Amino acid sequence: MHIPGLAREYERTCTDCGHAWRVPKWAAHPHMQGLPARSLGPVADEQSVVEANAELAENAAAFGRCPECGSARYKQRPARS
Repeated sequence: MHIPGLAREYERTCTDCGHAWRVPKWAAHPHMQGLPARSLGPVADEQSVVEANAELAENAAAFGRCPECGSARYKQRPARS
């Protein structure tokens, strides 16, 4: 269910060429997992969290460059539907 006022997408505008593109909320503000406490599990649990965070960061990085000029300089604001 969508709550009015909360953005589902963000619009990024390249500061170099002015091109605008939309990104999903998860890519605009990736929610990385924290590492579990050492006493709660083996090192394998830590490795799985690190791998999940790396995959999320890699997927979010695909939205971090302007599709027109490749610049990583942009301004971001909530997209209005």
